[in-house]
Amino acid sequence: MKMPPYLAQKLPILATHWDQIQSQFTVQTMPAGHTLLAEGEVADAIYIIVSGALRLWHNAQGRDITLQFFFENQLVASFESFYLDQPSDFTIESLEPTQVLRLSKVNFDQLRQTYPALETTITRLICERFVTYRNTFFDQLQLTPTERYQQLVQDDPELIERVPLHLIAAYLGITPVSLSRIRTRLTND
Repeated sequence: MKMPPYLAQKLPILATHWDQIQSQFTVQTMPAGHTLLAEGEVADAIYIIVSGALRLWHNAQGRDITLQFFFENQLVASFESFYLDQPSDFTIESLEPTQVLRLSKVNFDQLRQTYPALETTITRLICERFVTYRNTFFDQLQLTPTERYQQLVQDDPELIERVPLHLIAAYLGITPVSLSRIRTRLTND
């Protein structure tokens, strides 16, 4: 198994020892709509996307709140659940046929013990994720729905092409009808 470019770039210590540690990872393939982790379950693995797309979302009394979308070469987990061994507040599901490398918590802990520098790198990656969440939160408070959509189109055109519009609406914190109106208005302007 070849090491994903994301891991080699973000976790160079693993790249150095890939031949010895690749057996710690398992390949998992799933169809669109597959749930990797359901809200309320305890996360027992971290995933690296080889191909496909995943969504991290929360069900707030029947309302879909999408926190983030993930694509090739990204690391995905419900980190709070994974680190604290507590039920996840989030569901992780595939948006399209997806292949991931799965690293179980047991294997992750073994790698951390074998390669202590890995802990620092993982902590940095988690901090980067939380900065992204903070920025998204502030955007929800400070920008209008139209401005949020325009920013998304500008910053992440791949997301616009690969994710269904009703999920983009959930990510932006608006209804699909509102998103349709925004798109129509911007097209006509």
